[in-house]
Amino acid sequence: MPNRDDAWELLCEYTKGDSLRKHALAVEAAMRAAAKRYGEADADVDEWGLVGLLHDFDYEMFPSPDQHPFTGANILCGRGYSDRMIRAIMGHATYTGVPRDTDLARTLFATDELCGFLVACALVRP
Repeated sequence: MPNRDDAWELLCEYTKGDSLRKHALAVEAAMRAAAKRYGEADADVDEWGLVGLLHDFDYEMFPSPDQHPFTGANILCGRGYSDRMIRAIMGHATYTGVPRDTDLARTLFATDELCGFLVACALVRP
């Protein structure tokens, strides 16, 4: 299983934009906090964080709905990420048809939207 350093390297390989990297970091932090709140074990907290960090890593290079997150899922599979992580990432895009049937997947869906909303609010506030 790849670690946080591997995940950061992968994110930086595919994501060059500062705003999308910041979004990834925000979702990672939110996912880690949620995992702790759910009482997940330390290893699972790390896994939840990696899911948050990597959920959009392919978006900049493969932004169309027929590519994202499908291309990213294939890359993650080839790099040894777990099926559970890949399914959660696939489920964060409503058009994939992958159900959000775990706390991990449901939390990613919610925190992705919430982090985006918080940034939008911060940008319009003086």
